[in-house]
Amino acid sequence: MEKYLLSIDQGTTGTKVLLVNHLGRVAAESYQKHTQYYPQSGWVEHNPEEIWEKVLMGVADVLLKGRIEPEQVEAVGLANQGETVVFWDSVSGEPLYPAVVWSCRRSDQIAERWKADGVWAQKVAEKTGLLIDPYFSATKIRWMMEEVPLVQEKIRQRQAYCSTLDSWLIWQMTGGASYVTDASTAARTLLFAHRQGNWDEEILRYLEIEEDWLPQVRPTVGSFGRTDPVTFCGIQAPILVSQVDQPAALYGHLCIEPGMSKCTYGTGCFAYMNVGNEPPATKESGLLTTLVWKRGAKHTYALDGAIYAAGSAVEWGKEQLGLYQDIDELQRWSEQWYEELYKGEAPTTLLFIPALNGIGTPYWNSEARGVFLGLSQHTDRPLMAKAMLEGIAHRVADVFVTMEQAVAQKISLLRVDGGLTDNPYLMQFQADLLGVPIEVPQINETTAMGIAFLLGEECGWWSVKDLEARMKVGRRYEPQMDGAVRKRLRTRWNKAVHLLLQISEG
Repeated sequence: MEKYLLSIDQGTTGTKVLLVNHLGRVAAESYQKHTQYYPQSGWVEHNPEEIWEKVLMGVADVLLKGRIEPEQVEAVGLANQGETVVFWDSVSGEPLYPAVVWSCRRSDQIAERWKADGVWAQKVAEKTGLLIDPYFSATKIRWMMEEVPLVQEKIRQRQAYCSTLDSWLIWQMTGGASYVTDASTAARTLLFAHRQGNWDEEILRYLEIEEDWLPQVRPTVGSFGRTDPVTFCGIQAPILVSQVDQPAALYGHLCIEPGMSKCTYGTGCFAYMNVGNEPPATKESGLLTTLVWKRGAKHTYALDGAIYAAGSAVEWGKEQLGLYQDIDELQRWSEQWYEELYKGEAPTTLLFIPALNGIGTPYWNSEARGVFLGLSQHTDRPLMAKAMLEGIAHRVADVFVTMEQAVAQKISLLRVDGGLTDNPYLMQFQADLLGVPIEVPQINETTAMGIAFLLGEECGWWSVKDLEARMKVGRRYEPQMDGAVRKRLRTRWNKAVHLLLQISEG
């Protein structure tokens, strides 16, 4: 009886489920979208029960499509959204409030108060590798503690669990037997001492968060319990891998040596550079250092840069501004702009800074908002759309330039994934701004495949060498832009961002 690996990538907008065979090929796949809730400006929520439903639908779908029996599943792995957090009843498993999503800014004021309190900003950076920002779980947890009566009641009754979505899903998958997370996910909460590998007592005490509410932290690859066939589509198999989605994508690109870098172009852009087993000093750089996987006792770290709006900005351009009828129209324009780049046509003088819900790495200003600069009577819809794509590429360049400065080493290649990598103009312009080749792999589902790669290694199905031999590049973009043009564009961009930051601080 042939065996398969079940890889689940529970992301911001939906859940991707893959069944992978012994050869590392996808035997069946499913994608289930879930609802985004925006109760106020800057607020984003998910319904955890809907997400669990979609996970089950995706798993049932791949078993059906692949004509595979539940007992053919050898092992299960899970990638999660990261900083998205939920309070839930430790007895029934029912959520006490919607999940507060990583991009939600409702805890801005809590973050500002914490930053302004003595030396906490410096202390948190040293302990966690991160910066105090509403992006991470800690301030969201504190907000729910202060604002949600049901959370307060369950805390009093000592019946409250508080976790990222991986722990809640694993609890559901194991029929309530496992309340666990992995080190890469814990490292995104602002509550985790990333060098020591445990919840930080001092931070927990300051925020009045009790360790009893939080899941047990395990290595990224190891034992997370067994799935319960009653609750999990008839499958009874070990859960051997759990990891945050961006580190999973880093592994999916096989960026396993220091200096190797990837960028995921999804709802936001997430740029990672592997820096090995010792976190570097990045003080004052605006960069984050995050633990990307723990295998045995060994930690691997990456520099991490976040651009909040990428795919969400493209969606906004369509839905709110009506710049293009659909993504197909934007794609047709992009093919044309891509051809024009090769004919020496200069990029547009119109600038767009995609700070629709604050600006992340390396500026970290949650008050900044998006802006077009250089509008004239000749500005039309295609020009504005083109400026939006260029703005995303500039923000990614901001992050990698900062990383290169921090480690005193230039990247030689960037591996990319995510929906926007289908856009040839964006990818070519990105290669031009960075001055390095961009590689889009043949496999689309880099995050889910990263989980599958780790699962297969743990099950003894393959080695890293086997995986490297099978990796194929789908499309490669070589930099074409003249160095002087690049310098001029980047100088103009930097002035525009500086102006935006001045306005938002004023």
